[in-house]
Amino acid sequence: MVSGRARGSRVGAAWVVLAAWALVGCSSGGDAAARPVMDAAADQGSATADDGGAVADAGDTFVNTSAHTLTHQMGPWMVGAGAERSSDCESWTLNNDEPLYLSTVEMTASPGMHHSNWFFVPESHYPGPDGTWSCASRNFDQGVASLVGGVFFAQSTQVTHETQQFPPGTAVVIPAHARIIGQLHMLNASPAARAITVGLNVRTLPRSEVRTRLSPFYLEYHPLEITPRGRSQFDVECPIDERARMLTGEPLSMRFFYGLAHYHDLGSRMRVTVVGGPMDGRALYETDARQGESWARTMSPPVDISGARALRLSCVYDNTRSTTVRYGLGAGEMCIWFGFTDSAYQWAGRAPASARPMVTTEVRDGVNYNTAPCTELFTLNTRAAMQ
Repeated sequence: MVSGRARGSRVGAAWVVLAAWALVGCSSGGDAAARPVMDAAADQGSATADDGGAVADAGDTFVNTSAHTLTHQMGPWMVGAGAERSSDCESWTLNNDEPLYLSTVEMTASPGMHHSNWFFVPESHYPGPDGTWSCASRNFDQGVASLVGGVFFAQSTQVTHETQQFPPGTAVVIPAHARIIGQLHMLNASPAARAITVGLNVRTLPRSEVRTRLSPFYLEYHPLEITPRGRSQFDVECPIDERARMLTGEPLSMRFFYGLAHYHDLGSRMRVTVVGGPMDGRALYETDARQGESWARTMSPPVDISGARALRLSCVYDNTRSTTVRYGLGAGEMCIWFGFTDSAYQWAGRAPASARPMVTTEVRDGVNYNTAPCTELFTLNTRAAMQ
């Protein structure tokens, strides 16, 4: 079921937003379509892990799964001095006959692996040999991959070691017979050619240990106009309680378990602020880390924003250049935040490029403050049974 201001096809609503995340934004298209991970709600009559433990309904037989540790090493890819590669994909078929309950992804990369986004899809999608291939050769699209599968892992920009760790008892469900696909962005800023590698170490939980299944949450500010020689802040506030009441008839009830920022070298701070409710004015997530540092944050205990009216995304940039900087790859900038929640819905909200005429700007104490409306707010409920 698709709910929201946008109507139309499941792909169109699922969209757009999560994929600009596609994850996190370093893709060739900022407005691609996308799909969330497996949701936290189950159909009636199936086992569920939403109430503190995996249980079987009357007449159902609970079948546990195994815990696994999986490793995959990729590369090397040769990249010339000062060169960039952004059109490669890497696939890894898991050959899993049972669902996997993803708990941890640990990434280790050599310098030059600028950014990478990873997805799980059914192994029947994007057919061909595993390994490295041109994304265009199989028409790989990060938004479509998110729609038919889900987000597996995203790397903070230029980080060589990073761990996506969910709190105990929480997991993203990867269905049986899955393939992992990563879109790679390599950038060699050194004066000599470089061999670039990346490896993933994955840990999963047995089904019996899973109390909460995670769903994705995405926020973005797209109409960036970062003025030269100064500091600018950009804010977008999405009214998620209004949407929650439309969906459920009840006030917002949601906990966050993980968060990750994405911006480029001009970014100096990102903050996600809770608006309204018991946590009014408090930060759900905040970082002033720069490129090369991890933006990943595990929230343990989870952060409960129940009763909030909205979430506000704020990105701050210090533009030392003599030109205005806008949204984009390379010399462009981005303002994206991604999290995992226990909501039964997958969420995506943003100020898209089309909101540019509605941006209000004022200068206070030498800082340019820009506010755009959240004109796109989507929710998806995957009616998937507990696996």
